[in-house]
Amino acid sequence: MTGPALPYVIVAIVLLTGLAQKVYGLLKRRDDPSRRAVCVCLAGLFAATVAQLATPAIDAATGMALGEAVSDAGAMTAACAGRLFMIRIRYSAPIARERSRRCYAGLAVALSAAALLFLAFPPDPDSGRDPVYFAVYIGYVAFTLCVVGRICLDYSLLTGDAWLRTGLWVLGAGTLAGLGFLAVKAVQLTAELFGAPPLLDAPAQVLELVTESLLLLGVILPGWGGRLGVAVRWLADHRTYHVLRPLWLALYDAGPEFALMPPDRSRRWHRDIGFLLYRQVIEIRDGQLALRPYADPGISGRARDEGRRAGLSPEAARATGEAAGIAAGIAAKAAGLPPNPDPPTAAGDGGRDLGTELAWLCEVSRAFAGSPIVAAAAATNPSRIGRYTV
Repeated sequence: MTGPALPYVIVAIVLLTGLAQKVYGLLKRRDDPSRRAVCVCLAGLFAATVAQLATPAIDAATGMALGEAVSDAGAMTAACAGRLFMIRIRYSAPIARERSRRCYAGLAVALSAAALLFLAFPPDPDSGRDPVYFAVYIGYVAFTLCVVGRICLDYSLLTGDAWLRTGLWVLGAGTLAGLGFLAVKAVQLTAELFGAPPLLDAPAQVLELVTESLLLLGVILPGWGGRLGVAVRWLADHRTYHVLRPLWLALYDAGPEFALMPPDRSRRWHRDIGFLLYRQVIEIRDGQLALRPYADPGISGRARDEGRRAGLSPEAARATGEAAGIAAGIAAKAAGLPPNPDPPTAAGDGGRDLGTELAWLCEVSRAFAGSPIVAAAAATNPSRIGRYTV
């Protein structure tokens, strides 16, 4: 092969990783034709990439330009398998079986024609020109990519699975990149037939690598996307949990009776973060209710107004007011002040559901831990507030 080998090595490693994962899944469901098609597609792309890397060694061992031919056969097989996969997920079983037979027949004809042209017009490994059989490769793969791209577009409009739809869009982008690669190679082959020197090698290599990368990503996204979404949600829940810690810890220290479990004051990662976060929200609200007899609505109102004058957004000013009320209540209880016999009826603002409630309490907790307005509201004992940080 010509050009740098490192990109092909990287693509080969990624392809092998994806293939291993898909083969592992196939071992659990050996009777799933769509899984078999994915494995064959990735295996074909891997074989094509490795053959590209090993082309000089293969040519030297065989005495003929066989390395590129092996790579092209792998790419044609991968294209056929990709088409089979799309057929299996798009059509019912009887229709899919009939169309699959046509795919196999088309691949057999294309590979046979390419082999005959290879033997009739053997390529010269030293010329750098594309072989004659390459016309068959271009025509077959271009037709297959057009079919795959059309199915991707059709099915992406029907599926309700977000990750599958994204994978189909990426596959569609891969087919467009592949068609661009084939167009460049067709121009190159035509120019060489008229005696022009080899050209456009660099754009062709870039498009080839982009095509393989997009096709691989499109194949693995539906399977890995759900796990990726769970991981992202887990990380986001941990971030939210630690943002709420200052507020929760302050309320716990003021009155631990509302807490289901004692606090874990470490910063370790939790497997059951969803449960802990849910409990945290409930216990923060319970702690606020327990502080109602010590709350002063006037302090919350003044802190809210001061926040507006300081240039805070309306939401941030409201969060500052609620945090100031909590801080003042904690300070009043710690100072031993008598409770209010007629406390306010509401603990504070809130969200319509768990998501909006979490977002709101995060705003309150940030204000509680970092706002000077809140610290001033707890002036009777400010050290109790300042030691709680996000």
